[in-house]
Amino acid sequence: MALFGKKKSDDTAEAPAEDAQQPVADPAKAAPFFDRAGTVHETSNYEYAVTLWLQGLARDPTSVPGLEGLADSAQALIATRNKFGPTKDQEKAARDIKAPAPVRRLILALLNWSTRPLDVSAGLKALEAAGKIPGVDTAKCAYWIGQRVLSAAARDPKIKKDALVRMMNVLKDAGAFDLAVRAGEAALGLDPSDRQLDAEVRNLSAQATMSTGGYEHTGEEGGFRANIRDAEAQRALEEQDRIVKTEDVVERVVANAKADYESRPDDPAAIRKYARALLERGTPADEKTAHDLLIGAYERTKEYAFRQAAGDIKLRQARRKLALLRAAAESGDAQAKDQFAKAARAVLKMEAEEYADRVKNYPTDLALKFELGKRYFELGRLEDAIEMFQAARREPKRRAECLAYLGEAFLRLGWQTEAIDTLREALAAHTNEQDEIGRGLRYALMSALEGQARESRDLAAAEEAAKIASGIAVEQLSFRDIREKRTVLQGLVKELRAESAA
Repeated sequence: MALFGKKKSDDTAEAPAEDAQQPVADPAKAAPFFDRAGTVHETSNYEYAVTLWLQGLARDPTSVPGLEGLADSAQALIATRNKFGPTKDQEKAARDIKAPAPVRRLILALLNWSTRPLDVSAGLKALEAAGKIPGVDTAKCAYWIGQRVLSAAARDPKIKKDALVRMMNVLKDAGAFDLAVRAGEAALGLDPSDRQLDAEVRNLSAQATMSTGGYEHTGEEGGFRANIRDAEAQRALEEQDRIVKTEDVVERVVANAKADYESRPDDPAAIRKYARALLERGTPADEKTAHDLLIGAYERTKEYAFRQAAGDIKLRQARRKLALLRAAAESGDAQAKDQFAKAARAVLKMEAEEYADRVKNYPTDLALKFELGKRYFELGRLEDAIEMFQAARREPKRRAECLAYLGEAFLRLGWQTEAIDTLREALAAHTNEQDEIGRGLRYALMSALEGQARESRDLAAAEEAAKIASGIAVEQLSFRDIREKRTVLQGLVKELRAESAA
């Protein structure tokens, strides 16, 4: 049997020189990444959360809670994007992780599989990679992966016998004999005439019977001892992993999460899982229970991620009430419009306070500063917004958007020169001047140039502003008030030309 931890010569041969060090499992080094991943997940930044879980697993590839967190964030990302597979940024981040070659191969395989959870081939690659990390006992993780890959195979109507036999062999090598038997039996179901396979499955069944314990004793004689054979427990695992859940499934998921929480009420993973299950069901009583659960966890542990998740619930409730007021306001009722405007500002203030608290607790998180900057901008707190956007623009992904907000903020403050310089930089960073964002940036630059032209009687600025207005009008005449702006700027150019000729 190929045991976990047995060193393979080809692993060493493929590893780059800088990755030649012996793999190790270091839970202490992984913990900050896992904690951060949980926090980021609660902000709905699932793409970055996936990367953080992977960074933690690179430091501790034996962590089952790390795998569980990765699966949760990846599943949420899939639901948000309505698309399977990793993003380009995630692929690059995973390739850039510094780790021994066998661990890097596992991380890349986990990224591919977690974002394609129904892809049996991707799951098998992750399972195989888990078995090829020398000196590290990844058996628990392999079993966890194996359960889910087997569940995906059972739901795949196009599954081939060869894939099931491959799965059987990988699971056998992992010592997960009970799962290997199930894979083998499924393969036999597709080809009952294969006598050799039948004999191998019977042998595996005997080995599974002789394994009398659970995988908490991995490394001791007997292999995995306490394997999850119970059909109800397996169904619970499968239902938890489903992207779309029926009402009865949601009820069972909540019940299972609650039972898990009650069995280990101080475990952060159990608290998060129970809260997420409650929010997925989403009744008012569920939201209150989840909020109280998270606040209680924060007060006991002082782990800010719980406080942040509780804040998200309050924001969600406030936005939902605002949506109802918006619907009434759109009916044309003047009183409803006034109520909506007041409520919208109150929600905006609430969001600003919430994000300010998060920035205080996570001062290096540029994404939070960007979100706080947007709220300050909408509230008219322009100098506070500028401070946030100037910090947040260090993040490459948001640089163009931050520069756009900065330019608009300078423009509203009447700082024409700063607005013009910043908006030119934003346009250079955005690259596509003709999409909606590009047109918005050009419109803002046009306005800043108009302001400079009027203030300084600057003909060149007026001519550039008029040229931008004409360009936008040619592309999309209905864009904002560009038709009127074009006429006004043409008049300003004539006026300034007359002045210069006088």
